[in-house]
Amino acid sequence: MKRIIFIICVISTLSIDSVFAQQTVTVATGGIGWKRVAVVLANGGRSFGRLSIFTTGGDHTPVMTTINWYHDWNINGGISIQTDSKASGYWSQFRLTDDGTNAYIEVNFAVDVSALAVMLDEYSWRAATVYTGTLPDGGGTVRAVADRGRFNIENLFVVGHDGNVGIGTPSSTSKLSVNGQIRAKEIKVEALNWPDYVFAKGYQLSSLQETEKHIKEKGHLPGIPSAAEVETNGVDLGDMNKKLLKKIEELTLHLIEMKKTMSKQSDLLSAQQKQINKMKQIN
Repeated sequence: MKRIIFIICVISTLSIDSVFAQQTVTVATGGIGWKRVAVVLANGGRSFGRLSIFTTGGDHTPVMTTINWYHDWNINGGISIQTDSKASGYWSQFRLTDDGTNAYIEVNFAVDVSALAVMLDEYSWRAATVYTGTLPDGGGTVRAVADRGRFNIENLFVVGHDGNVGIGTPSSTSKLSVNGQIRAKEIKVEALNWPDYVFAKGYQLSSLQETEKHIKEKGHLPGIPSAAEVETNGVDLGDMNKKLLKKIEELTLHLIEMKKTMSKQSDLLSAQQKQINKMKQIN
């Protein structure tokens, strides 16, 4: 018996989308202020992507910033920026805007830059188109803003070149600045010169009369900042804990002295009562 083998070949049609390659153009800002560096045309500007701007030519210090954006129809958007260039006086802010039809990636220039390169990354969906020649002025409805920093997500989380971190604030003058509530299981504050010296011999404990006088004149405890000072400067938790503990220890010493005084008075009253009772018995 002969075997007949049927081989069925199924050829499927593969659909391959074209990949957007990186493109770099050199432009001029044509002045200072908000300028558009790229546009997402039509469909409300729906897109996400990444582009970089950097200076070119020997007249400009080499500076580079990468911008990531997201835009959904005409109602919301997000932007984050990143740069390892520590010194830049060329641009200060970045934002995502739209006009109801298109979306725009804009940069706030502080200097008129004659040779600026804009590079659009292949990472994108509905890729933007970079402008050529002289950049147009910015405008439209602002959907997201990020100030310049080493890393910045919509001014909600900012890492500065000085190592300072801001959460909810675009500018931090401390290693960590938080504009909002902090929730943690544990916070440890390192402190020096803990006020146990209050219990040392020779410590000059202020009298209650002196404390009363200070309160009447100043309106707050000695060594404790006033309400106006706290409102202006805030409170250093470590320093304030030391000051409050010092007051507790001083108050404890006062209570101990008051207890001794009351005990002496009680003993004296008891002795007097005994004398009175004896006199009554004699009479």
